[in-house]
Amino acid sequence: MIRQLFAEIEERRDKVQVLADIIKVTNRPTKITKILRVANIQYNTFQECIDKLTKAGLLQITPIEKGSSSIRDKRTLYVFEATDMGLKWCKMVEEVYNSLEDKI
Repeated sequence: MIRQLFAEIEERRDKVQVLADIIKVTNRPTKITKILRVANIQYNTFQECIDKLTKAGLLQITPIEKGSSSIRDKRTLYVFEATDMGLKWCKMVEEVYNSLEDKI
């Protein structure tokens, strides 16, 4: 299962935490709907974050082959997956936030 997300914290998340949550959800190929639901974000926020993550090389977008039998929802033509660099970045963010929690 997916490791604990910042979304489970009752306080408001900052942008870095939202980006890290998206990376955690996409540790394997994931469709948009699951990212929105599990990372607990709105579609507009998703679009902003995806642009930043892909430009930074932390996330990759892969089109699903049209002949694939795994496409049930015709609206979802892409899957999103964290890159190795994205997973390392996410782990560093998690460590920083954990160390800050310990000191507060």
